[in-house]
Amino acid sequence: MAYHEELLTQAWALIVLNRPFPTQADLRRAVSTAYYALFHLLVGESSMNWSRAASRGSFGRMFDHGQMRRASQRIVDVRLFPFDGQDPEVVRDLREVAQTFVRIQDKRHLADYHNGISWTETEVIQEITIVQDAFREWALIRETDIAQEYLVSLLIKSRD
Repeated sequence: MAYHEELLTQAWALIVLNRPFPTQADLRRAVSTAYYALFHLLVGESSMNWSRAASRGSFGRMFDHGQMRRASQRIVDVRLFPFDGQDPEVVRDLREVAQTFVRIQDKRHLADYHNGISWTETEVIQEITIVQDAFREWALIRETDIAQEYLVSLLIKSRD
């Protein structure tokens, strides 16, 4: 099982670890782990395009969370990327993956840094499910040109 898949599995496991009363630590770590699952899915997909297998680990460490967020926000903006002439289902799925990245990153920040917020099991299940859906959507579009261009944009700063 790939690391990103292990992380998604771990996010689910954290919810049930102390049922029927999961702790806030369990719920917060589940949200954070779901974010890192999606982060590592995208970094791993990008790294697989690097031709030198021995350097893929170093290549993967070059990704910046902020740059990935900015690139994802740009993909979601129809004015910047209308994707004229592209398959509308692929565009929709790509935008869902990008939007999920932004959303779950926001949720991770809340889970990791805002201790005054209490999470419910239902909220956490919803967040993990959204990430799981992004995994499925990515699997459908990963070989398309626009998905591959998205991967490049996650690493390279836009020059507009």
